[in-house]
Amino acid sequence: MKRFAQFSGWLLVLLFAQGANAQVQVGDNLSLNLSGLLTAGYVGNYGDQIPSNHNLELGGSAVLNGSYYNPNFINFSVDPYYNQSRANSSFQSLTDSSGVAANVNFFSGSRFPGYASYNYTRNSTGTFGLVGNPNFTTVGNSQGFGIGWSALLPNWPTFSVSYSQGDGNGTVFGTNEESSGSTKTLNVRSTYEVAGWRLAGQYNHLNINSNFPYFLSGEVATNFSDSTGNSITASAIHNLSWHGTVALTFNHSTYSGDYGSSLGETSGVTDYTTNIETANVSFRPTNKLGLYVNQAYTDNLNGYLYQNIANGGGGIPIIQLNSQSGSSTLSSGATYNFTSNLYGQAQMTYYDQTYYGNSYQGTYFSGTVGYGKRILDTFTLSASVIESSNQFANSSLGFIANLNAFRRFGAGWEFSGGFSYAQNVETLLVTYTASYYNYNGNLHKRLGRGMQWTGVVNGNHSGFTQQPGTINQSLGFSTSLALRRIDFTANYIQAKGQALLTSTGITPIPPTPGLPIEGLIVYNAKSYGASVNMTPIPRLTISGTWSHSTSDTLSDATPSNNKTDIFYGQVQYRLRKISLLGGYTKFFQGISASGTPPGSQYSYFIGVTRWFNFF
Repeated sequence: MKRFAQFSGWLLVLLFAQGANAQVQVGDNLSLNLSGLLTAGYVGNYGDQIPSNHNLELGGSAVLNGSYYNPNFINFSVDPYYNQSRANSSFQSLTDSSGVAANVNFFSGSRFPGYASYNYTRNSTGTFGLVGNPNFTTVGNSQGFGIGWSALLPNWPTFSVSYSQGDGNGTVFGTNEESSGSTKTLNVRSTYEVAGWRLAGQYNHLNINSNFPYFLSGEVATNFSDSTGNSITASAIHNLSWHGTVALTFNHSTYSGDYGSSLGETSGVTDYTTNIETANVSFRPTNKLGLYVNQAYTDNLNGYLYQNIANGGGGIPIIQLNSQSGSSTLSSGATYNFTSNLYGQAQMTYYDQTYYGNSYQGTYFSGTVGYGKRILDTFTLSASVIESSNQFANSSLGFIANLNAFRRFGAGWEFSGGFSYAQNVETLLVTYTASYYNYNGNLHKRLGRGMQWTGVVNGNHSGFTQQPGTINQSLGFSTSLALRRIDFTANYIQAKGQALLTSTGITPIPPTPGLPIEGLIVYNAKSYGASVNMTPIPRLTISGTWSHSTSDTLSDATPSNNKTDIFYGQVQYRLRKISLLGGYTKFFQGISASGTPPGSQYSYFIGVTRWFNFF
């Protein structure tokens, strides 16, 4: 009874409290503005992995903005929230969550700008799994901190430094598998111009410590990965005669670490050093003619693969490539515009590579013809032919074709799209050739009075020409319909191919030669869903979102069948600054390789929310 009385008091505050509409001035130099959202309601949660829970619950969020002396001198914002990230609230998350995000910018209008930021979340949802594809929902906590500063003095080298760190932990919903990790990054950058050279230098340091579930790769224990990486990059650009430029780059990177299981069995070590150097020279002696020479060298192609995955946010791969490899290429070519729409390009490349204990030298020639004017007022196209040969008297012929389209027709119709096809084209390792095709299309119809319909399709298919079973492919459809009082969207995604387990989850990769079979995860995933948003009468909004995803994974002879279903529904009626809310959530997730039954959770919410502008 006492709790009900407290809740009723808060409800009256929400309904009748008045907010001010003025900015607060503290002293002569400090300006503040505070707005927020307060929520009170009845919440019910139940499921097969949580006890039934029914409560009268309060929540809220706020935004505090301010500046000292002048916004260009110091400006800041603090955004706390409490019990505001439930699946049936506007935040569209599975669980109630609390946290804060804050940042401050100082000396923004000077030559010494800087910033600092901090964020913390508790009981929030995240993902672990196939990046960019159907993945797994996690529940956990996280926090992060960042700081940066720059010196931008005229006629002096610029200098910028930034540091960030973060850590978090969570549980994959529907399993007993826990994951945690921490990341630290340091970045130092500088630019300078001297004697016509535009110089730039950068240093990056990355440290990742992870404990993650290994169930997708055939283990039941929690596994760890501790890795450290350093990268130094220098570049220089200078203008030349004949509208030319020369560009030089050098990168030195090292990554090292180890990974193993909580059972005390060391699984392996990741350790590599890579040096990459490039030089590019180009000239434009006439408006029609262009000439260029490109040179590139790397002493470790395996490290090049690792670096691309790590720099792309995929974490550190949990495998070690033992083959030593190196590559040196030199190419030259010319482009010529025969007409304003017809152009051609020719290029000759010499390569010298070493990998898997063998050396390869040879050349390949490519010729390209393209036509830029739209044919039939719709299509533009280009085509390339590639011929390669090596010291073993082996030769191959490949080609690439690209077709793009754009057309307006009928009453408000618009179409755009593209198609690319390649057969037997060179890859990073010259003895491996790849074939692929990809396509996309967009059909749009204006229905008048702000109403419209859009349909989108895209897909790709790639693999090694001489190696069956190396195919990666994806297919996606989506459509949306916007009417005056209702919006509808639907989508479908299907993908399959190869992936690597990294320190941040499962990362799909293109077909890559030399990867050990025990380090690969073969996946086949699909996802589809729909959402609707209606405003049947003014101030009343009804919305719903549903998604269904399934995936099959196979790693080290361990299969897993995975399924996730999520439904969100919400009703909101606005009365000036007050809104009446109602929502419902249904969530299901199962992962067979985890060895635990699937988990499900249901929740609903009925309440009222009020927006305030305190000052």
